[in-house]
Amino acid sequence: MILKNKLTKETLDIPYSEFRKKFAKEIQDAFESYRKTQLNKYS
Repeated sequence: MILKNKLTKETLDIPYSEFRKKFAKEIQDAFESYRKTQLNKYS
């Protein structure tokens, strides 16, 4: 799988299985960050 960054014009060639792992980690980190922000907002 080849990923292209439109801003920096960089490309990353990684296997699909590695992409899935990285994507899952990024989504999990984003969700945790959002959840912490929301918890702090209401406390």
